[in-house]
Amino acid sequence: MPITINIGLDPAITIGATFEPPTTPLGYNELQVAGALRNEPVQVVPGVAVDALGIARSEWIIEAEIMPNQTMQEDINTNTGYAMPEFPGYNGTANPAVNVVKVKAVTHRQDRPIVQTTIGPSEEHVSMAGIPTEASILNLVDRAIPGKVLNVYNAPAGGGKLMTIMQIHKDNEADEGIQRQAALLAFSAFKELKTVILVDEDVDIFDWNDVMWTINTRFQADRDIMVLEGMRNHPLDPSELPEYDPARIRIRGMSSKLVLDGTVPYDMRDTFKRAAFKEISDWQKYLD
Repeated sequence: MPITINIGLDPAITIGATFEPPTTPLGYNELQVAGALRNEPVQVVPGVAVDALGIARSEWIIEAEIMPNQTMQEDINTNTGYAMPEFPGYNGTANPAVNVVKVKAVTHRQDRPIVQTTIGPSEEHVSMAGIPTEASILNLVDRAIPGKVLNVYNAPAGGGKLMTIMQIHKDNEADEGIQRQAALLAFSAFKELKTVILVDEDVDIFDWNDVMWTINTRFQADRDIMVLEGMRNHPLDPSELPEYDPARIRIRGMSSKLVLDGTVPYDMRDTFKRAAFKEISDWQKYLD
């Protein structure tokens, strides 16, 4: 099978490559995402040695063929049983049988080409992993309960996949409980999601201090925690092994899922008004 390995790309292409189902279903061309982000098509070039396309202006293009029925162990150089660091922050188990490629040609930028990479689980890595997850969650939830979830953020602390913070809007008392419905929809949108934190619209979901302030001042553990047992999650989470909890984890990749509801009851919203700075009407005089 002919392929090209493209190294040294612009950020739109790198972000587009992170998209996965359900936002981009199987068979979807992620270069369309990159083209939409840049507002122009991604240019491609034919390979010089294989019948496959490469991405124009890559720093490097490695043209190769995936060899049929030929594999090798991923940790062949270390024999440690582990491979690269994964998004949860731990070394991933080495695959004993990864595919082998036969390099047919290497092309590169003419002057001093740069080898670019992303090291996991750096914040660069997990931030990119969170973008398509956020899109999947927001897309599904907004179709089911329009206008109730203003924004979502998959923070680096969850590796971009395991945790989301959802900013909830309630119009009236009849919306009480809609925030927990949104959490269930989020789990439906992305099965590898493990933790959902729900906050009000006056909370900055991108500020971890603000989110933790919510949990400490708008949250009671005996009434605002939901635990959903026996669900599927990501097998790279080491707490999801049968040895960790034999009674509930039958096979690797099962998990209990958690919802922390930090939203204020609608009928008590006046009790939870945040302290505000004084309004300054003549602020321009301070610029002189």
